[in-house]
Order: sequence, then C-alpha cells, then structure tokens
Amino acid sequence: MKQTDVSAKRCLYVTSGWGVHDERWVSALRSVGFDPLVFSLGRDASTLDDLRALVEEATLSPTPVLAGPLTSITRSLVGVDAHLVGLSWGFDLHELEEAGDLGWLALVDGLIVDSKATQVIAETAGVPGSRITMLPWGVDLEQFTPDGPLADLTQYGIPAGAQVVLSARAHEPLYRVADVIEGFAAIADQLPHAHLLITHEGSLTSGLEKLAQDLAVSARIHFIGKVAEADLPSIMRASSCYVSATSVDGTSVTLLQAMACRVPVVASACPGNLGWVTDRDTGRTFPVSDTQKLGMRLQDALTKSDLTLIDGAFARVQNAADWNLNISVLKQALTPTP
Repeated sequence: MKQTDVSAKRCLYVTSGWGVHDERWVSALRSVGFDPLVFSLGRDASTLDDLRALVEEATLSPTPVLAGPLTSITRSLVGVDAHLVGLSWGFDLHELEEAGDLGWLALVDGLIVDSKATQVIAETAGVPGSRITMLPWGVDLEQFTPDGPLADLTQYGIPAGAQVVLSARAHEPLYRVADVIEGFAAIADQLPHAHLLITHEGSLTSGLEKLAQDLAVSARIHFIGKVAEADLPSIMRASSCYVSATSVDGTSVTLLQAMACRVPVVASACPGNLGWVTDRDTGRTFPVSDTQKLGMRLQDALTKSDLTLIDGAFARVQNAADWNLNISVLKQALTPTP
C-alpha cells in the first residue's frame, strides 16, 4: 500500500454510472478539503478492467481511493497500489451476504457503511472495526425543512385538497414500487380522495403503469418521472405521507428527507429502514412484500393524525442524520492508520 499524503488533499472517487448521490459524495469530499478526481463506469471507462487501469494510472501519485458500490466497483479495485476505501451503498452488503461472497471484503484498507445492519455484515465478514467508518447518508437539513413553499400538485393532475401518498424510489426490482401500487389499490375504495404520486423512473416504469391500469386505479396514480433535488422538499411538504417498500436498504436518503420535512412515513421492515423507522415511535412499518399490511399502514397514515410519530421522526433525523455534520468523518476515513 502506498503512503498517502493527505495534506495534498487529492483523492479519487470511483463510481458506477452517475446520479444525485454521486454529486453529494463529490461535494462532501470537497467540503472536507479534498480535490477529488472522478472516474465513472460507463462514462470514463466501458469495462471494469478499463476502469481499474485508469485508477492505477492516477494513483502513480499517492492518493486515497473512495470506491463503490462494493459489488462492482470496489471489488474490481482490490489490490490496486493505493489506500482503497470501499463505499457501501447499503444494498451491496446485503447482496454480498445473500450470495455468500464476503471473503474478499477484508482486503480493503477501509470501509464506509451507512447503517448498523450493514456494519454487522462487514464485521462478520472479517473487516476489523478499526477500518469501518459509520457515516449515515444523511439529509441537508437546511434544504429539507418543515417550513417553506408547498408544491402545487394540481400540475400533475392531482385534485386540489387530495390526500397524497408519495413514492420516490427508482423503478427497479429492489425497491418494490409495484407493492406500493398494489397496497394503494387495496385501500383506494375506502379513501376516495387519496392519490398516489410516483416520482423517478427505471426499467420497470412501463410495467408499473400497466399494473395501475390493470388494478383500475390509473386515474389516481400519477407518474411524473425524475424530480430535481431542489424541487423535492416542496413536493414532500405538499404530501400527506411518504412510502417506501424496498426489500433491501441501508440508509434511505429520501426516507430521511421526508422525516425531516415532518411528513408521516410508512416503510418496509427491512433492517436498514428499521434503523430509522419503528412503530409507535417514528413511523409505521410493514413486512417486506406484504401488500395487504402496506395498504393498512397507508390507511392509518392518512386517517390517523399522530404527532408523536412525526415529532419522533423529526427528532431522529435532527439528532443523527445531519449530512453536513456526518461527513466530518470523511477525512479520517480516507487517512490510513499507521
């Protein structure tokens, strides 16, 4: 492993694709004093081998490397002559555990995890606690607040005064957006003024739209595509509750953003979500894939005002999910121990 001169404030950020979370990490690195050189699979290299070659060339001048997700990017860089820090994206450690493919993880020089559940997986895989940094993917609490403008949701075809359930996860199998649609359909007759607002997109979008039609609720389900991060707070404030049905998660940023905006949350009881949402404390949960229970929890959220849950969720985020505070550990995480 090369000796890293952190005082040079140079590092590499290596990722797969590019999205809002990558922008947040690069901004975070800059805010703690680094000047990151960014490599992205699909943009800067077409294969993992090509990506590794770029990293090896760039580390001729000693630099720490922050790389994730673990399942693809980090694993492909094991053995590079650099201080390699794996960046867990939450789902990746759960996938590695399920596949029984954790043996290589102890070879990284450092690891950033975002939840207690993923930390346990890493420790079980043999990563020493001294190499693990807990850094929840938190919220910009200056942007996501209860106070501020409310979006005019009528622009999306939602009637004024409607009760709005918000889903903001990508349309991929992991996030089980179909469960949200089925759960909503199960209570639609009992709540005639409820509408479901679905942001984002993905490989399953067309199938989700067809599902809404098949369940005869398409008139009350509104697909609006990707939403700019700057527009999300006002949409959240205008919503009656937020729902996530994911099967695997670390720390869900959109879940925390909703909690920070004092929006009631309904979340699947996967380990990552349970680190933030607990019944009778900060929100309402349901078993993963149980669409009947999901619908019941949505109905509760829309018909039962419980300020205790909202207050608890807001306090939880304020105390543990301040992104600008949490990232202060990044500099130490990228510094090799003697």
